[in-house]
Amino acid sequence: MHPEAKKLAEALKFKPLCFNPYMNSVAQLVEVVHSVKDSIRLIDEVLGAGYKPEELAKPTQHGQGQGGVEVPRGILFHEYGYDKDLMCTGGNCIIPTNQNHANIQLDLEALVPKLLAAGKDEKAIELNLEMLVRAYDPCISCSTHYLKVEFKR
Repeated sequence: MHPEAKKLAEALKFKPLCFNPYMNSVAQLVEVVHSVKDSIRLIDEVLGAGYKPEELAKPTQHGQGQGGVEVPRGILFHEYGYDKDLMCTGGNCIIPTNQNHANIQLDLEALVPKLLAAGKDEKAIELNLEMLVRAYDPCISCSTHYLKVEFKR
């Protein structure tokens, strides 16, 4: 880890192998600092080695392609197909939010009994569950109405 990222992690009391989902944003911040510093180092290496512009390859006119890229909440896998008229014939995305659903469910199931044992009222339970979901993905609970809490009497 870059020394600046290490320093930030220490200042935020973030340690390796943290299983606390509420620390996700802290982990991402430390990762960004590391990535920016490491990117600067790599760019300096490339420029120092005598970078020479190259002609870009001619793009394929049609076909199918896949890719994967790291994004803030995990890895986005994506695939697209194009016909000879350059019309998209299909696409498939496996987004990190979907990859996190099982962990979100398990964490919700572990949190509810603790909230009930602590005597939390319905509003507090709902807020705590929403906070947990947002720790995994800050947009999901609002954009998709992920969480619907029903209290049975």
